Formats: sequence, structure tokens, C-alpha cells
Amino acid sequence: LLVFFISTITLAQSKFSAEQPVLITSAGQSADILMVNILAKKSSLDYKLKKTAAPESADSVKSIILVCGGSTKGLGAAKIDKEQEYERAERLIQRAKKNNIPVIMIHVGGKSRRGALSDYFNKLGADNADHMIVVKSGDEDGFFSKIAEEKGISIDLSEKIKAIQDILESIYAK
Repeated sequence: LLVFFISTITLAQSKFSAEQPVLITSAGQSADILMVNILAKKSSLDYKLKKTAAPESADSVKSIILVCGGSTKGLGAAKIDKEQEYERAERLIQRAKKNNIPVIMIHVGGKSRRGALSDYFNKLGADNADHMIVVKSGDEDGFFSKIAEEKGISIDLSEKIKAIQDILESIYAK
């Protein structure tokens, strides 16, 4: 059954596509957004990086990449608490949905970016994503895969962070 499920995910992932320009923002203010920034640059995406993007930021893009994972240090640097960050991310997602802008949730932090604080934001992103890209070590317990299956969301599970570049290039192929 697991092999069938994984092969189903593989079929779904090749069909997801999105348009540029892209807004890359955080949900949880982890440093993982910096890694996604590098991957987006290497993928030659047309994007804006705004760690604390306001909901109105969705009005000028055709897709959103939400980098999920909580960081007390990152929240402190942004001078916001976890509830304020959650509310900001939630309003941005709502604005995107209202404008039919796809939301791609990315989780690159692996096992170390799981736990109560991170999963607070991971769940928000996963529950509201149109597509998920997750480093496999962050899904060892099936957290993201279960949400994808329950909600019918396509998901790419990547062995390594570097492979996400290929996934982004496929999603944003011109």
C-alpha cells in the first residue's frame, strides 16, 4: 500500500505547474527561507523575497512559495510573536485563495525543523497548500504525506535539498 501511495504521489507531482512572478515568504521565520532563496536564484525564477510579506503582496504575483518552519530566534528578529506570525501567514494565504493564486508550501528543514513550534506553521502551510515540496527527512512520521493524502494535495518528497531546484524548475517551466 505504501509503494502504491508513493507512486501515486510521483504521478501527481509531475503535473503541478505554476506561473511567475513568485512571492517567497516565510511561515514561522526560520532561516530555511535563505536556502529556498538560493534554490530560486539557481532556478532562475522571477521572484520577490519578503520574509514578512503582507497579504497585499499577493496582489502582484502569480504564485506564492511559503517556506514553513518555526524559529524563536527568527520571530524575535522580526519582532513578532508566533500568533502574530501565524495570523500574517494565514491572511496572506486567504488573500491568495481569494485571488486564485496557488500556494506552494516548502519544508526544507528536515527533522530539525519539526516539533511544536515548527509544526504550528507546518500544519498551516500544508493544510492550505496547492502543492507541497518536502525534504523526506522532515516527513519520516508521515506528517506531510498524511495531510497531502487527506486533502488531495500533490506533494514532492525530495531526498536532498539540492534536488528541490529541479522540482522548482519543473513547476515553473516556461
